[in-house]
Amino acid sequence: MLIYGVVGYLLITFIFTLFGINRHAEVVKLFLISLLLTPVTGAIWMIKNRPQSVKINYYYCKECHYVYPIKMGYCPICAEEGKKVKLKKYKTPYNFSKSLQKLTLA
Repeated sequence: MLIYGVVGYLLITFIFTLFGINRHAEVVKLFLISLLLTPVTGAIWMIKNRPQSVKINYYYCKECHYVYPIKMGYCPICAEEGKKVKLKKYKTPYNFSKSLQKLTLA
């Protein structure tokens, strides 16, 4: 009877580890937490430690209408033409692209 409990416990731990692979979690850590503590604790840890997305700020040049996904103080395309145009920071490119006819991403 004890062997069925141990096999069931290991099976549930293995299933939670497979869910962790699909969610791109740290699989070895998830397996050890599920095995040593409980599979419920492993499931809570897996849900709590989801991969976080990286926030990207966009920088827009009002002169040449380019959008840059990296932080720059001035537009490099306008700087080649001898102009010093300061870039404006936006959280998403959709905030200002609605009013523009053509949008070019660099």
